[in-house]
Amino acid sequence: MNERPPRIILINPRPNGYAMIRKKTVTTTASALGLIVLAVIVGGDYAGTIAFRGYGKARSRVRSIQSGLPELERRLLKAVHTWPRRLFFEELGNLYFDAALAEIQFGSEDKRESLLDKARDVLLEEVRRYPAAADGYFNLGRVYMTYNYPYLTSAAKGREYLKKALILQPADEYLNTNILAVMLSQWEILDPAERKDVRSRLRKILENNEAFISKILNIWEKNNASIDDLKKILSADAELWPRMQKFF
Repeated sequence: MNERPPRIILINPRPNGYAMIRKKTVTTTASALGLIVLAVIVGGDYAGTIAFRGYGKARSRVRSIQSGLPELERRLLKAVHTWPRRLFFEELGNLYFDAALAEIQFGSEDKRESLLDKARDVLLEEVRRYPAAADGYFNLGRVYMTYNYPYLTSAAKGREYLKKALILQPADEYLNTNILAVMLSQWEILDPAERKDVRSRLRKILENNEAFISKILNIWEKNNASIDDLKKILSADAELWPRMQKFF
């Protein structure tokens, strides 16, 4: 079994941040100015919104996240300090995480670990302020899965945060498909209770929406993981396999 960190979901978190706000703004106001107006109407802080808007523009023009990080970080820190909105914490944590991924490909281990520490600290503050928001725990799980890449030294802690996200949003399709894909990719190092939970969730998915299984398979294939490995895991369950083999 391939024991690499489950970057199948870590590189592509749930769409959020500037892109999502901009999409919503275009729909409701049809202009960039509408973003500011909307934020002020709902009680947001003008300066924080301006800083976040500036971050979005800067992010779209930087040539690489490594070269653009100082400016992007400065703009997001200003937004967070001016208006500590959950979205801003999440975007800042994801910025540090994206920069850490860039260090995996083109940089150094020390920089990667330092950036992951920054992402962790921001996201811990997010969940402290917004403990009912599942995505904060999900993103913390992504961070811990990437520590000491390509080894899985912090994977167990990462899985705890992923499970917390599912506790908060047990029916969320995005969380279920992506987290289950992660759990299955780490099957060899899961403890018995974790394996039992994965099987239980798969049974519920089969009962309620079989399309989930195809989505898990798509995630697995996009990561270039072996379908035979996944088949071996699932076919070992005499109750699950008869209902799942049609997807293979």
